[in-house]
Amino acid sequence: MHGFFVYLLSLISEFLNIINQNIFEMKRNFLLVAALCFAALILTSCNKEKGEQNDFVKLSLRDALNSERDVFLSEIASSIEYIPLETSDKSLIANLLRPHLIDGTFYIIDNKWKDIKRFSRDGKFLGYVGGLGRAKGEFTTANPFNFYVDNETGYPHIFDNTKLIEFDREGAFVKEFYVPDFKNSNVHIFKMVKYSGHYFIDVSDFTSGKGHLIILDSLGSPLNPLPNFEKPESYAKDNDSDGPVEFMSATPAHIYRFNDLLRIVTPDGDSIISFDNSLIRSVAYVIDYGNSKMTGAAGNDRENSISATTTFTTESDNAIFLSLRIGENIKSSEFGEWYRALYNKSSGEFNLLRKRDKRDAIINDIDGGVAFWPINHSPQGELIMPLSAIQFIDAAEKSKSPEMKRVAATLKEDSNPVIVVVKLKK
Repeated sequence: MHGFFVYLLSLISEFLNIINQNIFEMKRNFLLVAALCFAALILTSCNKEKGEQNDFVKLSLRDALNSERDVFLSEIASSIEYIPLETSDKSLIANLLRPHLIDGTFYIIDNKWKDIKRFSRDGKFLGYVGGLGRAKGEFTTANPFNFYVDNETGYPHIFDNTKLIEFDREGAFVKEFYVPDFKNSNVHIFKMVKYSGHYFIDVSDFTSGKGHLIILDSLGSPLNPLPNFEKPESYAKDNDSDGPVEFMSATPAHIYRFNDLLRIVTPDGDSIISFDNSLIRSVAYVIDYGNSKMTGAAGNDRENSISATTTFTTESDNAIFLSLRIGENIKSSEFGEWYRALYNKSSGEFNLLRKRDKRDAIINDIDGGVAFWPINHSPQGELIMPLSAIQFIDAAEKSKSPEMKRVAATLKEDSNPVIVVVKLKK
């Protein structure tokens, strides 16, 4: 941690030295320092004595804006597969937003049917994980962003309101773990993740508008003092009162596994924090928005700002994939304000993808098939993207890929989705 704060002090010193520069540069440096301070607050949430690594990569969105180009799949990948999921009465999928591929098993969280289905690597239906209900081992909702797989056991988990439910590889119930009872508080729990025998809880205190990362050991004891979540007296008087309590908007941190690491994208999209399996923590990436960061301040409106959709951040061994909203006064396009950017870890290039249609993506020059953009990453080094049967059939007709056309010939419009799997270059 010492090295990290030394770096912070050096940034502050640099900021003071450029005090005579123009006001926009001052704002840019101030926001960067603020982002790193926020990262430091997350890092200090665990006071257990652990070493730290302080090297990080700065991703400058200004550089990406100036480096818009076509990005080709062969730059990062060696092969592509199209895997149709088996269609039957038991395996029918209504809504597939974010599939997971772990140790050769697809986990499909269907938030319409509120169930979790398992499919083999070649698309065969294997059965369900748990079931819907309020009894022990059951869940009341199925959110694909609250599904994780334990990095030590390979067991799937789903977070459901106040508890984390653990299942074995066959989908049978193992145990439940409840979050601490924050009594008399105005706290919302976004998610809980089990990682290396510890429980990471992302909570927001709506009274203060602050987010907190709480880490518990395997027995449920906090590694750091719990924040003071006491509800102010004025809150309990009358929900319709014109009193001083204000509800501040809050967004969750995006938590994902990258190989054996746990990554946390801060709610404001400024930093990506990393924990290894020994709870050694570091700042992996800092995202620099320049003077275009959406802050809510006057003059920094939607048309003149950039924001990151952190929920869809995906990372592989050789790249980071970001989804961005770019105001029309910064960059205008007939296809809308949503863009995608790719940071190539090998070359160090950070590029905005050139928009060709509303669904901008990486050009598939491997087999001439559908353009690709990853929705998730497997620990085995594969990227995955789902397509509905209708989307796949339509894309196959327009593509030059013989394999896509072969798979499309086996589908009907009401068939289950197809998972596109890309194997990365070593």
